[in-house]
This record gives sequence, structure tokens and C-alpha cells, in this order.
Amino acid sequence: MNQTLNPFVYHQGIAFAPLLLIGLLVTSVGWLAIGSIYTRYTGLSRWRSALLWLLSFVAAIIVLVIQLNNGMQEDREIVRLIVFVILFSMFSAPFLVRLYRKWIGGRLTEGEKLSGIDGVRAWLVAGNVICAILIPICAWQAFGYSPIGILVLTFGALLAYPLLNMASDSAQQVAAVPAEDFSKEREKVLQLLEAGKINPVENAELLNALAHSAPATAPKPVAEINPQRKLVLTGAAVLLVGFFLPWFNINPGAMLNDAASQLQQNLSQMMPSNAMPQMNIPLQTGTVQVHAGDLAHGLGWWILALGMIAAVLPFFATTLESSMQKKIILAALGIGVFLLLYLLSDTFKYVSFGFLLALAGYALEIVGTLKERPLAR
Repeated sequence: MNQTLNPFVYHQGIAFAPLLLIGLLVTSVGWLAIGSIYTRYTGLSRWRSALLWLLSFVAAIIVLVIQLNNGMQEDREIVRLIVFVILFSMFSAPFLVRLYRKWIGGRLTEGEKLSGIDGVRAWLVAGNVICAILIPICAWQAFGYSPIGILVLTFGALLAYPLLNMASDSAQQVAAVPAEDFSKEREKVLQLLEAGKINPVENAELLNALAHSAPATAPKPVAEINPQRKLVLTGAAVLLVGFFLPWFNINPGAMLNDAASQLQQNLSQMMPSNAMPQMNIPLQTGTVQVHAGDLAHGLGWWILALGMIAAVLPFFATTLESSMQKKIILAALGIGVFLLLYLLSDTFKYVSFGFLLALAGYALEIVGTLKERPLAR
């Protein structure tokens, strides 16, 4: 059997059809038990939980096809890949849905609305902690990514809400400091004037001195951390984590084999079969991981910088009108998306998890920016 035609069906002596049937059977049986867990954890209805379970399984199958086409060699590596990709999808899907419903849908408990330590404790419940730990382990075993980066992302997503609430509360307290009240002192001055102890000129001087003793200063404008801006900050965090993960997985041997196969087909059309040279010696090489910082012309750094600028601009350009801020942010995000699509145009089949995170981060920032309404100053 030709192993290069469909590596998903046959690879190194393993028939994948039985494995997939077993996986589908396990998934169907697991739905009966895990469907109720999905419902309790995410808060979705039973049929929506079933749909989420189905989508997570389909996503796992797609990832398996991509990974197997990238050139897995050992049979035990393939079995491990199948197991941990399915587990990764099974834990990631409800975790992301729960965060979305909490952050964007506003379905927060009273404890999760708190800032500081109390809010952190409310977010670190058993279900959240289990998903936050198992997702990095599955990503490490399935894709070879460092579990530390994914662990920072998962726990950072859990702790972001109470920490942002704490920062927002501190900013509002600073902005809402009341001016010092001198009404009692003014009343005393007026009483002195009525008693004849001071003349009108002295009264005017004392009142003028009180007025200038604590001049009223307009509070510095503070960017409000509303749900839309929290979504933008979440997208920036996802982009930052994705920047340090591999963006592309390239197998030079597979690329050369594809080029040789294409050349063989072209020669077969130009030359008779008996005179055509045979080039059917497969070349096997390891997979090379390309990070964003390794891209030519610094495109990865430009994409990161544009996403970060769009997220932090409202906190620094506080004197700029909200409508102008929104235009600048959308322009920066538009340029970043264009660069991402430019990279994707020629390397779609080699895309890795880091690039998908960067794309998801930009999507979150764009949605949050579009939902935010400019405030009148």
C-alpha cells in the first residue's frame, strides 16, 4: 500500500480506520458521562453541551490530520498524538466557553465579581484549576510545546478578571478623590464679619485666601476598564503568549518529497516511461519549528507591536478623543491582520498553535474595539 497517499489511513503498519472507530465509540460513550459534566461546568443546556462535545471531537480530528501530514514517524508517537490531541480538545473547549460566558456574557457569581484575593479564590475553583493544569500537559504531549507558556496562559486567564477589577477600582478611587471642604472655615469668617470683629476688606481677603489654599484640580482622565476593554486586553494577552510559541512547523524532508513527486509527474508528461528517471527515494527529516521572532523582516515583531499598541493606547493617550482612539486602534489592528494573512497565504499547511493564538488574539481585540462605544469627553 502506498503510504504517501493517505497517511491518515495507513502509516508505519497502523490502520487508522479502526483507531478512529474506537475513538468515535469512546467519544459516544463518553458523551453520556461527560455531557452532564459539560453542562454543569459551562452552564450550557444539554443539547448545546452535546454540540460542544461534537465540535471538540471534529476539531481534534482536523488537528490530527494536520499533524500526521507533518510527518510523524514512530507508531507509539502516533498513538500518543491521537490520545492527547483528543484530550486537549476535550478540556480546552469547555474551558474557553466558560471563560467567554463569564467575561463577555457576564454570568459571574458574586464571589467572581470581587477584586483582589477574594476574587482570585472564587476563580480558582476545582473545575477551573483541573482544566488549567491538564490543558498544558496535553499540549506538551501532543504538540511538544513548553507546558510553562500554556500554564501561564490558562492561569493568567483565570486571574485576569479579579486583577483587572482591582486595577479598575484603584483607578476610580484615585480619580474620585474629593476636593477639601472649607465650608466651615467660610462660615466662621462670615460670623466674624457679622460680629464686627473684621471689616469687609479683611473678610474678602480671608475668603480669597481660603479659595486659593486648595486649588481645585481636574482629575486626570482614566481609561475605564469596561467589559469591551477587558476583551481587548484578553486578546493582547493571548497574542503575547502565542508570540513565544511556534508559528509554523516545517518538515524539509516532506517538502523535498513533494517537490520530487511533482517533478516526477512533470517529467512523466514530457518523457516516455522507459526513459524517465526514477526519483522515489523518500527523504525523512525532523520538523523545524519557526517562531514569530524568526520571521523575515521582523514581521512577527511588527504583529506583536501593533497588537500591544492597540491594547494599551487608551491608557496612555488619555487626552485623545475616544473616536480618534478607536480609529487609530482599528488601523493598527487592520495592519496586523493584513500581515497575518500575508504570512498565511503561502504557509497555510504548516500553521502551528502559536499562529492560531495570534490570530485569535487579534480577533478578540477587534471584537472588543468594535463593541466599545466612544465616550464623550
